[in-house]
Amino acid sequence: MHAPTSIAGLLWVGLLAAVPTSEPPGTRRAQADGGECGAWRIEYVANVNLRLSDTPMGAGDGVYKVGPGSVVLRFEDKDRQPGGHVDMLSYRTSENFTIVSKALFWKTTVKTRATTRATPDQCGVVANGSLQSNTLVWSSPVRGCRTDGTLHCDGSLCGKFGAPPEGTSELHVPPHPVTFKPFGFGKGLTTFTMDYALSSRSESPKQTAHVALSAREVRRSCVPVPTCR
Repeated sequence: MHAPTSIAGLLWVGLLAAVPTSEPPGTRRAQADGGECGAWRIEYVANVNLRLSDTPMGAGDGVYKVGPGSVVLRFEDKDRQPGGHVDMLSYRTSENFTIVSKALFWKTTVKTRATTRATPDQCGVVANGSLQSNTLVWSSPVRGCRTDGTLHCDGSLCGKFGAPPEGTSELHVPPHPVTFKPFGFGKGLTTFTMDYALSSRSESPKQTAHVALSAREVRRSCVPVPTCR
C-alpha cells in the first residue's frame, strides 16, 4: 500500500438517510415486463466518516464527516432478485472538511478539498465479492484508490511535524488498494453500512486513517449478464 501524503489521509461514509419503504421501481418494472434479468445494477448515495489517529501530539485526532459520495454495485441475478456474485463498478467521494488543531500554544487550521475515486480494471470493475444472506463479503480490495485536490494550511504548525506548508498546496495520493469491511444490507438491499476499515497509514504526516460507510439506494436497473470478469 502506498502511504498518502496529506494531513487528511484517505477518507470515506456517515449518517444513514431515510430508508425507502416501497419496492424499488426498477424491480417492479423489470418483473412486470416479464423479461429475465441477467444482472442488477444498484446505485447508492453515500457519506463518509473519516477517523484520524496517531497524529503529532494528537492535534488532528478525531472523526470527520466527509462526502457526499457514490457506490455502484452489480449483483448476479438469483431467482429474479439481486444476489450471488457482486462487482463494485464505481467508488467516488468528495472530501471537503476542516481540521482545527490545538496543541500547547499553537493553533492550526487545515482545509481539505479533494476527490477520491477507485480505478477500474479492464472489465470496468473496482472490487469483487459475494452476497451471503444480507452481508456482502469482499474477495478483493478496492483497486487503485487515488485522491486529488488541495490543502490549505493556516497557523503555527504549518510546515512543521509533517503538516502541509503555509497557504494552499496540491494534494495527490497515488493509486493504492484499500480493503473494505463487509457491507451489511437492510431489507431489499436498499441500504448498507460498513464498520471502520483501515484506509491508510503514513509517516509524513504521521497518522492512521480509518473509514466507515453508510448509504441508501437511489436507482436500480436490470442489465445484461457481464461478458468480462
